[in-house]
Amino acid sequence: MIKELQKRLKEQNIKFYYVPTDDDHQSEIVGEHDQFRKYLSGFTGSAGVLVVGQEEAWLWTDGRYFIQAEKELYPGIKLMKMGNADVPSVKNFLIDHLDDGDVLGFNGKVTTASFIIDLDEDRETDFELKDIDMTDVWTNRPERSHEPAYIYDVKYHGQSTAQKLEWIRGYMEENECNAHIITSLDDIAWTFNIRGKDIPHSPMAMAFSIITLDNAYLYLQDGTYDEAMIEAYKNDGVEIRSYDDIYLDTKRLSGQVLVDLSAINYAIYSFIDCEIMEGSNPSQYFKSIKSDVEIENTKHAHLKDGVAMTKFMYWLKTSMPDDATECSITNKLLGFREAQELFTDISFNTITAYKENAALMHYHPSHEHDVHVKKEGMLLIDSGGQYLDGTTDITRTFILGKISETERKYFTYVLKAMLKMQEAVFLYGANGIWIDGLVRHELWKQHIDFQCGTGHGVGHFLNVHEGPNDIRPRLRDPRKPSAIQEAGMITTDEPGVYIEGQFGIRLENELLCVEDIKNEYGQWMKFEPLTLCPIDLDGLDVSLLTADEREALNKYHEFVRESLKPYLTDEENEWLKTYTRGI
Repeated sequence: MIKELQKRLKEQNIKFYYVPTDDDHQSEIVGEHDQFRKYLSGFTGSAGVLVVGQEEAWLWTDGRYFIQAEKELYPGIKLMKMGNADVPSVKNFLIDHLDDGDVLGFNGKVTTASFIIDLDEDRETDFELKDIDMTDVWTNRPERSHEPAYIYDVKYHGQSTAQKLEWIRGYMEENECNAHIITSLDDIAWTFNIRGKDIPHSPMAMAFSIITLDNAYLYLQDGTYDEAMIEAYKNDGVEIRSYDDIYLDTKRLSGQVLVDLSAINYAIYSFIDCEIMEGSNPSQYFKSIKSDVEIENTKHAHLKDGVAMTKFMYWLKTSMPDDATECSITNKLLGFREAQELFTDISFNTITAYKENAALMHYHPSHEHDVHVKKEGMLLIDSGGQYLDGTTDITRTFILGKISETERKYFTYVLKAMLKMQEAVFLYGANGIWIDGLVRHELWKQHIDFQCGTGHGVGHFLNVHEGPNDIRPRLRDPRKPSAIQEAGMITTDEPGVYIEGQFGIRLENELLCVEDIKNEYGQWMKFEPLTLCPIDLDGLDVSLLTADEREALNKYHEFVRESLKPYLTDEENEWLKTYTRGI
């Protein structure tokens, strides 16, 4: 594994080799074909960067994965805990350790252009940057996914490809751009109303795109489209070309080209032979504001998902067998979702974490290490569904029996934090950093924090994680400002408490941003909950809730009860009355 790569580095006099968790499109979740970092390091988390030296290796990841990485990393790989004061960034580490004449190797197809550009601009020594693919050391590498693509029916989203191209070209004209290169799969899927099965649990097809003021080109893998799709796209002024043609077509561009350097790979960037305007893909903003058709559909998807989750909670509370395990419970929940109309897949790997396992933010059960779940303690489940009419993401922490007073206290404070965002009223212009501080304040008063963002945008039958809207304490990318919350954006609200070796608690609802009243101070905004599932009242210390918080919880539970009542059995409805009772 890593030893073979290190042998190659010595042979070719390469001091370090940079291995991100990316595919050719800088996707957040990548297929098995692009899991080179996992193959070399043993770490299975979805975020991390590996730097391999001739004798040593280092793995950078964020606070969601510290505990997991410590358990999974192969011997000899040092964990670099991102965000800790004594841990340099990957870029600064490389700048500090590369001397004149040294060579840094990287695969340009899976490395963002912005990383290499920034590294090149900030370096203080004359080291060489070498674009070299070394994945041939990976024996039995899986093939790249090559699933058929299809056009997403307009009845689920309400906006034609021609209309979306018109919006993008309007942005290009305003910024005097002749062409726009798009490589991020979610932007391409939204712009061209195309879907596929090439990314795990995200309905997207491997594709590139170039949009000019007069033409639009969609680059797909051969064999993933048919004549009917070719003809359908011709009607929207779109020409389908072969996947790898993107490189030579990029080289032929002239004038000024719009490129998001943090969302394009270095290999494509290196083929650009004209003026570059750096900026976010305009489709990121356009698709984050859901159309009326998308909002109507996603509410229906959440209703179905709420039925599945609530039936599951009823089963968990009344019928869970004595031999239940994390894996069997995960499968049980999947069965409830599969029974719902238009369900196609889960939206990410389900996190079913019992007791201390829930302290690992992105823990996943496995059949090799399946844990027996007893009728005591807490069970955290973070899950979601992909329905043709929408994407869902929900977390609930369930009380299975006796819990400690400490667990009860923090369960209540997590709820208090979640309600802060759900009930927030704010003037238009508030961004994710402002809202993040509002949510964390309840936990900060207890001198506790969680090492991840509070919330993220959600796509429409797309990625469960979507930008530009997010709720976090600092910028993810210093090139991009924190997004303003706009009416029509869907954002998660998911604070938590994680105590290593003891327990983890997270509660999550999806919220729709809507306009409130407008007065002399400006336009006021607020959120409406989309998620429909009870908060487990068995975990609450009601004495810690204010009158306003009790009212907010009661209002939410009434919304859940009345929405789900027509879809549950008499027995389930009687049970639901208890778990949505006023407090």
